[in-house]
Amino acid sequence: MGWRFWNSCLNVTARMNEESGRRRHFYRATKRRRRIFGIAFIALLLAALLALRPAYHWLKTKRADSLAAKAERFVQEENFLEAANTYRAALQLDPLGYNPLQGAARLATRLNHDEALGLWDQVVRLPQATSEDREERAAVLLQAGKFPAAALAIDELLKQNPDTNALVLASRYSERTGNSAKALEYARIAMKRAPQDEIAQARLAEVLAASLKADERAEAREILWAVAAKNGADRKSAIESLARAPDLSRDEQTKILDQLHTLDPFTVTDALLAADLRLKMQPENTALIIDEIIARWGTKAKLEIAQWLNAHQQFDSVLTLVGPGERRPQLLLARLDALAAEQRWGEIETTLSRKDLSFDSVVVEAFRARLAAARPLSLNAEVHWNKAITLAGNDSSKLRWLGAFAEQCGADEIAMRTFQRLERSPADTSLALAGQQRLATKMHDISAARTTAEKTLALHAADPNAQNRVAYYNLLLEKDVSANATKAKELVAKYPDRLEFRVTAALALLRQHDPGSALAQFQGPPIEWAKTPPSWRAVYAAALIANDEDARANELLKSILLDRLSPEEAALIQRK
Repeated sequence: MGWRFWNSCLNVTARMNEESGRRRHFYRATKRRRRIFGIAFIALLLAALLALRPAYHWLKTKRADSLAAKAERFVQEENFLEAANTYRAALQLDPLGYNPLQGAARLATRLNHDEALGLWDQVVRLPQATSEDREERAAVLLQAGKFPAAALAIDELLKQNPDTNALVLASRYSERTGNSAKALEYARIAMKRAPQDEIAQARLAEVLAASLKADERAEAREILWAVAAKNGADRKSAIESLARAPDLSRDEQTKILDQLHTLDPFTVTDALLAADLRLKMQPENTALIIDEIIARWGTKAKLEIAQWLNAHQQFDSVLTLVGPGERRPQLLLARLDALAAEQRWGEIETTLSRKDLSFDSVVVEAFRARLAAARPLSLNAEVHWNKAITLAGNDSSKLRWLGAFAEQCGADEIAMRTFQRLERSPADTSLALAGQQRLATKMHDISAARTTAEKTLALHAADPNAQNRVAYYNLLLEKDVSANATKAKELVAKYPDRLEFRVTAALALLRQHDPGSALAQFQGPPIEWAKTPPSWRAVYAAALIANDEDARANELLKSILLDRLSPEEAALIQRK
């Protein structure tokens, strides 16, 4: 009986174990199936997401492009605020989209906003970027004064079969960095490639208009008249350039004055150009012309009018236009300039002591120096100038302003020191050297002028003007006469119409004791000696004296003030 019971218990236990095993197996199988299903579901979900991601990105790109197109329509309607907001929305959808980035960059450029350069930097990194995009970026760099970066960008453009725009950019860069010969060379190449292109025509005319040669200025006017006769995009700039030309006849002045008033829009720049022409043509109506300009533009373009009035020495009008309570820095600066011209030093001191003055400290110290120099406080003036230079540090924009201001004030040594410091900035080297050259010439320091000329020549070895200056100063100092005489003769052979080069060649021949050939350099069309620098007249007078042309020499010498010559130049006309 006990055995049966025990056996029955074992059977029950076995059945229970078997059932439990079946349940565990079923649970494990179910769990495994669930895991497999979960993994499969996640895999399918990821696959779906991966499949949808390109589609989603495509939809975002299309939407961003649609917004960019909408923004462009706002630009065409000159609704710039809506255009900017729409471009911003497009870039939020597609931060690296070509159309939104390019459109936003162009709008920022048009509005002269600081972010333009950053946007163009992003545009040119995209695979869709075109040569036109790279040209626009280079133009923005040039406009911003970032010359080293602009040079790299323009060099890249010139390596790739450059179009007219690239050549025009190269010409503008050369002009901005002081290489007038290269500026003219690139402008002529652009004109040769596209003779009917108004942009190329306008650029060549701009370069020629700044020439010292009368025939090149005449060529510039001829080009500008042709552009102005067309109703193209550059008609306005051509008319404005003609209005600035120095050699206009009375009939040309009248014609340009009429054309200025046809410009639409007629800006304050056009109004001031028209006023300048009227002042030349009707000097007896100066007061009326000034009053008309102030009445029409004095409120909406106060700064431009104040600066123009200062340039025309209408200082009382500036002080009436810009009151003593003015707080805007640029307008207050114009008022201070007028006060200084009127020698109203007490009012300047009061202005500089204002607690609400928002001028940069460099400007304040420079004006304090100017104020001290006008009083018997010359030592104080030097202290303030030195402080201004220290405060400017290596900030090129502040140094540019300070150098120009010191030169304007007649503080030549301070201006020279400032330009020497500015020379350390690669982007400003040419400008700084040009300033040093002017000052050295003004101070009659031929050794300093020669050193500066050699630095300029090292930067622009192909520039004939730089070559001529070095030869002239070396010949004045009687250094390497033979080599410099050879260079002077080469320049005259290549540029026979350049009077400045013929003056240097004449000096070379005088140093080589060949007075007859020296005087022959001045043969040809009559020269208006009254319009030439005293140093040129001194060389011509020396050639006349060496050829026993005493009567002509004496007549010319009457027009030369010895204090306008360096000791070396004065020695040329001293009879032995």
